[in-house]
Amino acid sequence: MKTIHKLFALSVVAVSLTACSEFLDKEPLSQGTEAIFFKTPEHFDQAANALYQVEGWKNYDGKATYYKMDQNLDISGIGNNGGGSAPESNWQWNKPYEYIRNCNILLKKADEYTGNKDDIAQAVGTAYFFRAWQHFYLLQKFGGVPVVDHVVDVADGLLYSKRNSRYEVAHFIFSDLRKAIPLLKEEKSIGSGDKGKVSREAAKSFLARCLLYEATWEKYVPTISYDLDGDGVAVGAGAAKPESYPSVTDMLTESKQMSKEVIEEAERGTYSLWNECDTLSYYYLFNIDDGNGNMANPWNKGKSTNKEFIFSIKYDYNLKRGGINLGHVVTTWQSTNISAYFGEMFLCRNGLPIRISRTGNMDDAKYNEQFGGYDTFVGEYRNRDYRFVGCTYLPDRSRWTCRAEYGDPLIQAGKPYPDPVFPKPSDKFDTTDPAHSNKSVIYTPLIGLNGTHNGYGCRKYLIEGAGRPSETESPDYPLIRLAEVHLIYAEATCELGNGTISDEDLNFSVNKNRARARVAPLTNALIANVWDAGWFDHASGRTICKKMTMLDEIRRERTCELFGEGFREDDLKRWGIAHINLRGQKLGRRILGTAYETNTVNQMEFFGTPCYDPEGRPLLYGMFSEDPNDPDYGRPVATLAGNLLYTQRDYLMPVPLDQIRLNPELKQNPGW
Repeated sequence: MKTIHKLFALSVVAVSLTACSEFLDKEPLSQGTEAIFFKTPEHFDQAANALYQVEGWKNYDGKATYYKMDQNLDISGIGNNGGGSAPESNWQWNKPYEYIRNCNILLKKADEYTGNKDDIAQAVGTAYFFRAWQHFYLLQKFGGVPVVDHVVDVADGLLYSKRNSRYEVAHFIFSDLRKAIPLLKEEKSIGSGDKGKVSREAAKSFLARCLLYEATWEKYVPTISYDLDGDGVAVGAGAAKPESYPSVTDMLTESKQMSKEVIEEAERGTYSLWNECDTLSYYYLFNIDDGNGNMANPWNKGKSTNKEFIFSIKYDYNLKRGGINLGHVVTTWQSTNISAYFGEMFLCRNGLPIRISRTGNMDDAKYNEQFGGYDTFVGEYRNRDYRFVGCTYLPDRSRWTCRAEYGDPLIQAGKPYPDPVFPKPSDKFDTTDPAHSNKSVIYTPLIGLNGTHNGYGCRKYLIEGAGRPSETESPDYPLIRLAEVHLIYAEATCELGNGTISDEDLNFSVNKNRARARVAPLTNALIANVWDAGWFDHASGRTICKKMTMLDEIRRERTCELFGEGFREDDLKRWGIAHINLRGQKLGRRILGTAYETNTVNQMEFFGTPCYDPEGRPLLYGMFSEDPNDPDYGRPVATLAGNLLYTQRDYLMPVPLDQIRLNPELKQNPGW
């Protein structure tokens, strides 16, 4: 392979994973040759600093990672997908191998080092960790890939070898992480000047993630009626399994144990969910950007208060800026989004869905007693999960933003929202009303021309402070959060229990996340004999009545907690439902029988017309159902089934064609 053919010296890069200014100022080795490197523990530390090459606000190609905010998926709204062809080249294949080479150089030199090996343990553990990280990156995208476990030169037979199977790759990843764990320092032992370096808990958390991913892939993907492994001779990477390869049960058991150990360490005070901003803590967790005097949130809580991020890319306004136009993209709805399907997935604060049945019969289904209904624009937001309420755009409130052209910036503590300004009631548009020139003006929502009404919008990651002009936004980028570890523990436990989990295990894990969201604890009694009568069935494209199960609820929790963080498509794949959820007709938010029919527009364009005006502003794809007895009554068609072409082959990306030409032993993934 071209990428592996190259002889890569240690990269001359700025440290990308740092916590405080001391670590930010530390550089990897910048000049010289391997012959003079690695003579002292300091050399190994500098070399390890160069290994922190992971995707954050920019990807491996140097471009903004907005697409990693779960764009164009079931939870964000889908326009079209699938139907592509294999690319000529792909940096997602090339770049990880560059970084793997640097890991292997360090490990090779560590074997040759004649000094005290304890002095270089952290550096060696770091190399094992990132070698596993890069191989997992490749595994998730391509399945089986060549495993590179040593420094490759131009005469190495590995350059012309076959792909390793996904099972061999997974086994290698697990092995590297098990080696890394005892070598890395515990978080509490990492000095203040080195905060941000990978810790033992980060390695345990990542191992738990990898084990859960592969265990559930191997449990559910075989049910999709499509062979993604291939025979490894004519197509695919094959299905060879190394000796002592763990069973699904073994992987789930180890995943549970690893996550348990991290949670126990959190309970000793090393980590904690960030709860510094009352009911808006979840929202503000992702936009803490207090450097250089910027006000990160109305409580003025900065990065030093965040003990939730177990592993993250650290950014700093003065030393390492994010370098992307985050404020503009989020404010203009171009980042992540909350689709109609996803918005209705969020529970009421009593822990139950917005519409439920106690019999399983849709005919006697009723709205949750806490659900505010559709008679007003704000009703459906009341008494709901604060991960939804905090991150969406509420129809009766404005929002702060660092981009002055779109609103006012946050400059005053104690005010989570700007004071709302409403236009004066009038029979005609009043050009003299000062509300119309106020950035915090609140207009009645409307359905636009050719609309689909498929989104609630999402302001997750929105920087609010005044001191962040374009491309200077610098919040830290989460890679592993304590909340995710809670979810890993719960899912692994439930899978091991064949769909069951005790209340004690729920309290140990996901109920901590729910508490921050102000949602009642998940218990076995809570969902016993309860049906979700608002469950959207992607296979039929309709809302059905589905009995609530623990596994479904844990998956719901994972979706509501980790949305916009790049997990969703991989989750759908490993659960064996990506080709179902990402296909078929999708529906938008309810319009008929709502405030959209009883209110009129009060902004200049369309003033005085109904907020839903089917004659003047028809829907793009029309209304799905006008039958009041239909569970999907009043919902528009948001996406046509014919626009969604995602199939089982899309569970894996194609191997780049240039790599196959360089090494014909690399066989293309099935279906490509």
